[in-house]
Amino acid sequence: MKHSYRKWLVRQMDRKFRSKSIAFKLTIAFVVSLVLQSVLLVSFMVAGGVMEQAEANQYRIFAEKVKGRRNNLENQMKNVWTNFDHYTDTISRYFDSPDGLEYRGQPDRVLEALAPEVLDALYDTKTTGAFLILPDEGESDGSLAVLYFRNNNPDRNSSKNENLYMLIGPWNVAEKMKISTTANWNFRLEVNEENRDFFQKPWSAAIENGRSKWLGYWSPPFQVNEGDEDVITYSVPLFGQDGRVLAVFGMEVSVSYLYRFLPASELQTGDSYGYIIGYRSRQKEMETAVTYGALQRQLVGNGHKLKMELKDKKNSIYTLMNRDSSGRDGRKISACVNQMGMYYHNTPFEGDEWYLIGLMEEPVLLQFPRRIGQILEYSLVLSLAAGLIIAVFTSQWFTRHAKLMELSELPVGAFEISGRSSKVIMTSQIPRLFRLIKEQEHLFSRNKDEFIRFLKGLVPYRDGGPGMVKMDDAEGTRWIKITCKTAVHPIRCVVEDVTDEILETKALRVERDRDGLTGVGNRLAYEHMMQHKNSHPEEIPGSGFLMCDLNDLKGVNDRFGHDRGDEYIRRSADIIREAFPGAPLFRIGGDEFVVQLDGWGQEQAAHGILAMERAVKAYSQGNVFPAGIAAGYAFFDPGKDVSLESTLARADAYMYRKKHKMKQNK
Repeated sequence: MKHSYRKWLVRQMDRKFRSKSIAFKLTIAFVVSLVLQSVLLVSFMVAGGVMEQAEANQYRIFAEKVKGRRNNLENQMKNVWTNFDHYTDTISRYFDSPDGLEYRGQPDRVLEALAPEVLDALYDTKTTGAFLILPDEGESDGSLAVLYFRNNNPDRNSSKNENLYMLIGPWNVAEKMKISTTANWNFRLEVNEENRDFFQKPWSAAIENGRSKWLGYWSPPFQVNEGDEDVITYSVPLFGQDGRVLAVFGMEVSVSYLYRFLPASELQTGDSYGYIIGYRSRQKEMETAVTYGALQRQLVGNGHKLKMELKDKKNSIYTLMNRDSSGRDGRKISACVNQMGMYYHNTPFEGDEWYLIGLMEEPVLLQFPRRIGQILEYSLVLSLAAGLIIAVFTSQWFTRHAKLMELSELPVGAFEISGRSSKVIMTSQIPRLFRLIKEQEHLFSRNKDEFIRFLKGLVPYRDGGPGMVKMDDAEGTRWIKITCKTAVHPIRCVVEDVTDEILETKALRVERDRDGLTGVGNRLAYEHMMQHKNSHPEEIPGSGFLMCDLNDLKGVNDRFGHDRGDEYIRRSADIIREAFPGAPLFRIGGDEFVVQLDGWGQEQAAHGILAMERAVKAYSQGNVFPAGIAAGYAFFDPGKDVSLESTLARADAYMYRKKHKMKQNK
């Protein structure tokens, strides 16, 4: 009896031991399996290029922001600040007029006579200063006859000139025009090494090259008078009818005003380094030309050589290597360098290169990719802990697909197509990114041919580069980027939703191409349109253009002020837009507009002009001045036109005939 009991007890203990041993082995198997699949999944994500792609996206977004800001600044410099051809023509004609010839050799009389034109140019270009220099009127002490006005607030016009003061010039000019002076006022320009180039370089280039429209010179920051604020100037030589160089005319933009167009918070919120402007002369090392604020001066200083190490060639991203270029807490600073088109090729100053440089702390720039890495690490640790708990307490098998992307809530997924299996392995984000219904998800995961057929049926987005597709559904339009890391089996691809980046790029492009006064396309948008057409000859047939010119805009500005002139321009743009609904409209000059008439007919264009004339007539009846819009159109004719420029020339000629006729009928 005792022997039987002893055998039963041994059997029970052995069964219990075996039960514990099996549970332990199952737990070990679950844990090992979980570790392996977690490591494999993370490795798959890394090998699929998620981290590299996220980092590349951050570089691209950084570069797009700097490029957009550079385009906006170039547009302001070329189409607003230096838009003074009318005034240079008027001043040049004055020197050959009877009064100009009579006062030759009397610089004070010449400057007094031309002061209103210089003042009008200052207001019209919305700059902080305008000047006229007579280099031939130098004194034995090296000083020059100069008229130099400065505007404290270019964004606000005042009929009483209360924002203005005269920096340099004859006292009788200030007294006659009731313009104040300051303690820093000088009767003549005292020339020194710092302020010599802004007039000497265009003057010397004019003497060396003769009459040319490409002799304008942008100066690096300097002080006109000692102790004055730093300014950048653009100056051009003026010629007489005999080709002799007579004077130098130009405008200035103070560094403090320039930085209103370079918002630092655009790149990095809070303690942002913002933008700096670099300068390189005749292939020398690049140096900082313009810095603003204590942060930038502490980082690189002004006039210091810029030492940079290339980080991303495609997006022109560098790491600053200057001795004092470490940011807060020793953080590295990334710089995106964009060259500015200040001069054309084969012009006297083409060797002077200007650059807009955006600065960001590297941890801020790459915080998104690093956050992805942290999320992957945390997800791995959490999944291991969760798997261990499940193995110990439940001993149940769980799926080998850890939902890392779902935990991170990122719009990124990945899939793999094997050559040996008909199944498709995909992360849980793929059905959401492709908007798959349950039936499609089940079908595609089992049948790779159906999934490949679905991928081939997606609509490519031509403007987005390879792998970019556009998807329209009930929830709206989305843009998806598919990046395949392997071209042969197994095919591994990363899928990401780039809708936000596309919309941001589109918004930047719209802002860049919009005229600030009228809201229509600006000259840059017009040039992009022409470049697109010329690079796509198949689109040229059927092209047409309407040229419009506002009558007597300068007279309205002179008699009623620039506010009324701006209203005239805005209302005219509305009238043209309403007369030609749906047709792209561009403002290519102060008073010039172009309407793109692709797909329009001759009869439609004529009806549009009649509607425009009726609207202008109604506008004039309730106005203090007679408004008028001269218009001429032309459609591409292969028998007459060798290019779109020929079509534009015919429309322009038609418009000027109409303008001449309108003047005769007044």
